[in-house]
Amino acid sequence: MQETAKLVLGIDLCDDITQITVMRPHAAEPDTVSFDVHTGREYLPTVLHLGTDGEWSIGADNRDGSTQITSFFRAAVKGETVHAAGLAFSGRELLVCYLALLFNKIRERFEPQEIGFVAVTCEEAGTREFVKKMLSDILDQAEFISGRYLVLSHLEAFLHFVIRQEEGLWKNGSAVFDYTADGLLFYFMECRIAGGRRLLLADYKDYSEIIPPGFVEEGETERRALTFERLAGMALQQRVASLFVTGRGFEGEWVSDVLRLLSGGRRVFRGQNLYTQGACYAGAEVFRQEQNVDFALLTPGQITVDVSMVAETASGEENVLLARIGESYRKINAEVEVLLDATDKLSFRILQAGAAEPVQIRIAPKIADLRGDRTNRYLVRLFFAKKDIMVIQLKETGFGEFYPSEYRIYEELIDFSQWEFK
Repeated sequence: MQETAKLVLGIDLCDDITQITVMRPHAAEPDTVSFDVHTGREYLPTVLHLGTDGEWSIGADNRDGSTQITSFFRAAVKGETVHAAGLAFSGRELLVCYLALLFNKIRERFEPQEIGFVAVTCEEAGTREFVKKMLSDILDQAEFISGRYLVLSHLEAFLHFVIRQEEGLWKNGSAVFDYTADGLLFYFMECRIAGGRRLLLADYKDYSEIIPPGFVEEGETERRALTFERLAGMALQQRVASLFVTGRGFEGEWVSDVLRLLSGGRRVFRGQNLYTQGACYAGAEVFRQEQNVDFALLTPGQITVDVSMVAETASGEENVLLARIGESYRKINAEVEVLLDATDKLSFRILQAGAAEPVQIRIAPKIADLRGDRTNRYLVRLFFAKKDIMVIQLKETGFGEFYPSEYRIYEELIDFSQWEFK
């Protein structure tokens, strides 16, 4: 079967429920998948059933006498053991079993079409990189997945979802409140322009201490609505064009009056398949090799500056790009070899996301005059200690056996959080 005739899946995997969308060949929009013909419910409980005969099933496919197992996704994240039916299982092996049965169910649903690509998003991946690695390792080793895959966080899935909507919904900012079994999370993004590219800068806040798990008990409707109204007013001080609310905690009518208040000057949406749709859009973009070069999506851990070293050549100045907006600060490690004499200074050009013009800085390291009027050779290394803290390191490397290195090192720290860009 040709690649273009295969399906792209978006899977939102949470500890309590799993949602699935599918992008059919040549389609521009994903469809939500329902596995319950009686209720039309667009999610599966993240549940395993162990039958008395030792057979496993998932979701609502339980049989009389079977043992129900829940919270194994959380157990896999924490490396814990789950006890059921007098047996002990690691959370990871239960998660592998669940995913295998899930893919079998999906294949049966869409047979004879094949799965070409899978994008998985989960609520833990935004703050814990090892969760993404755990899922990647499982999918790498899995025999039940045919095709390639992508693992992304809820924040990343939100960005991929919102930029596929009409531009008026996100050009002036967008946000989402997500009320899950773990409490309330808030994701937000703003759009800036830098170097001819549109940059979507996104971050999140955890409000689970204010609206914690279990805050949805009966009889607390009025207090719950009032608390959320006050919190939303605080979180939305920076005006956004659109607001989404999602998560099973927002089911019911308790939040309707608050959403009407929040809709003043912005568009407000409530729904439950935002992340799985965003994952499906992201997967389809990778699978179909559709690169949207006009956008750069910036999430926590990605830098918001372009950093270039200004080098003088026979034909004039040249900019050597060392770090680019959107790169993970942990992965940046650029090195350039330079020749300096005692009068030289190093120049760097910094372009901040959203700034109209770059800022140029000059560094005059004290080790530049180690050899008086002789030319000195240095290794310039640029890396980030944190997202907003850049380190420029110079290491004197000498000139062979006649002028060996004295291993002098000079470092300059630049804290961009203290800068005011225009």
